[in-house]
Amino acid sequence: MPFVETQNLSKHFGAITALNDCSIEIPQGTIFGLLGPNGAGKSTFIRLLMGMMKPTSGTATIAGLNCHRESLQVREKISYLPGDVRLDRHYKGRDLLRVMTSIRKDGSFQQATDIADFLALDLSRRVRSMSTGMRQKLALTLALANQAPLIILDEPTSNLDPTVRQQVIELLQRRKQTGQTILFSSHILDEVESVCDQVAILKDGQLAMTEKVSNIRLTHRLHARTPQRLPPPPKNLEKQIRVSYSKLDSNDDQEQIIIEIKGDLQPAFEWLSRVTLKNVSIEPIRLRSLYEQIHSNHEISSS
Repeated sequence: MPFVETQNLSKHFGAITALNDCSIEIPQGTIFGLLGPNGAGKSTFIRLLMGMMKPTSGTATIAGLNCHRESLQVREKISYLPGDVRLDRHYKGRDLLRVMTSIRKDGSFQQATDIADFLALDLSRRVRSMSTGMRQKLALTLALANQAPLIILDEPTSNLDPTVRQQVIELLQRRKQTGQTILFSSHILDEVESVCDQVAILKDGQLAMTEKVSNIRLTHRLHARTPQRLPPPPKNLEKQIRVSYSKLDSNDDQEQIIIEIKGDLQPAFEWLSRVTLKNVSIEPIRLRSLYEQIHSNHEISSS
């Protein structure tokens, strides 16, 4: 049984569809990336998992518990870092860690201070005197200073410099090694690709794609020009190859061809050896490429 599972999960606000027919499975001990621009349905999906709202239809479960009907038990299994987290500005960092870790049964003040030291966070300062990046470090420390089976992080590395982001990725990988499951939402695609085992991309409340990152890395895109249409790929390659054509110039008898190849390249090259191709280039498809296909009009970040 998946540790986190949604089946046909939907949420409507009158005529507005925030999430529609979303089915996702997240195995225990993995890092799962949830992607999409603002308004795609990410926050609604997270709130439904947290039991903060009732689904219009469908179900969501965590460790076999219904997220709506058994929301209190579900929240005991979750450590949640919202994207707009606010911390009490009057506390010193160390005092806030002590108070917040004492609230959770699985909270650990020692673990919190170890994380803060790793992130070079000065706990002697009051929250109000901390920079935005320091407050984000403090919030991350609070989210990770426990043994919650599921950690939900919404834009956890916003306001952090690249060095600290890499440290956060290292912390998440350590949590994965202990068997904790992480749901990770971010607009920084390179970061998601480096840390996640699987990703889902939402668009207008719909699940546009879910794929293992290892499979994404095995996909390549070939660009070329050709004076002739390609023969159909052999049956054993039909599911691995997608071909598209476009005219570069109405006076040109050659066409631009783009071929997406999943898996081993050698069989595809043997098939392509039968035709004439010019100006050939080939590149691995990254998560960025897939995201841009789905959300061509939205900005994304790589830093």
